[in-house]
Amino acid sequence: MTKQPVQQIQLDKYAKDARAWRDAARINYTGAWTLFTSENNIVTCIPTAALGHLALEMFLKAALIVEGMTVFNPRDLDKLDPSVGLTKQDCVWGHQLVGHAKLLASKRPDFDLTDTSKIPFYFPHEGPMTLEAGFAVFDPFFFELRYPQELVVLDGVGPDDVLILDSLVDAL
Repeated sequence: MTKQPVQQIQLDKYAKDARAWRDAARINYTGAWTLFTSENNIVTCIPTAALGHLALEMFLKAALIVEGMTVFNPRDLDKLDPSVGLTKQDCVWGHQLVGHAKLLASKRPDFDLTDTSKIPFYFPHEGPMTLEAGFAVFDPFFFELRYPQELVVLDGVGPDDVLILDSLVDAL
């Protein structure tokens, strides 16, 4: 039996375009902010939280692109045209906000995930909240709110979470 050759793929044209990622993040952030602060925010909190997560993920990826990274699935490196010269360490992929934030902090010392001065304290969250804890609040919004499933990590979501979203976007 003859093994089929692996079909080579190219990078997506936006894989290294920080501006495109930042612009898309701003659109999603605006949508999330509008829904979080709307009259019907109790009804829209779940999809709003997922949209807020998407905005933060895109802002983080834009910042990581500025730091030299490429949005590409490292599992597909063997299919990528070798002339691109991309390594696993060059790739940012996935939806983990805390993981992306830690990666950004390792590349940008001024991005201090232990900073507690950026996120205002409000109930029900414990304060003071670090930037890392703020990203951790939004992480389950992607993993647990997108589809009907038992909530394991998520403590809750509410309209006041826009305060964390605003603070994280400002920090980025």
